[in-house]
Amino acid sequence: MKIHFVFVGKTVFPEMQRGIDRYLKRLDHYVRVEVHVVRAERVGPKADEKMVLEKEGRRIVNLVSGRGVLIVWDEKGTALTSQEYAHVLQRLHHGGHDVWMILGGPLGLSHEVKRTAHHVFSLSAMTFPHDLARLMVAEQTYRALTILRGEPYHKS
Repeated sequence: MKIHFVFVGKTVFPEMQRGIDRYLKRLDHYVRVEVHVVRAERVGPKADEKMVLEKEGRRIVNLVSGRGVLIVWDEKGTALTSQEYAHVLQRLHHGGHDVWMILGGPLGLSHEVKRTAHHVFSLSAMTFPHDLARLMVAEQTYRALTILRGEPYHKS
């Protein structure tokens, strides 16, 4: 199994990027990892937000279409415990599927991207800055894999 992280735009805060890199490096001990950064549209005061989401969404769909299991992270998705998330990844691993973790930019993700997803999960009912969401998904993915290996990282 290979896990692909698809991010819209660059990570703004260097300290967040360091945290993301830390967990991606840790993940590399368990699975192959690849990061794809989709170009973000400029969002100014007069920007048409729907158009921005559609353009970013087309870029994402063109990248991921037909290439594995798509997991979208969205505040309106299904909430999972760390254990439940670990079991999802275990099933996907046994199925031999590549997994594409898709996180939107500041405006979120288009309906088209959400429709193409096999799973839509939520980190929380709260809204987080996209940089923080990236870090949280990387950490939770690492946590899930340590749970599956029975390693002591996760304390429940």
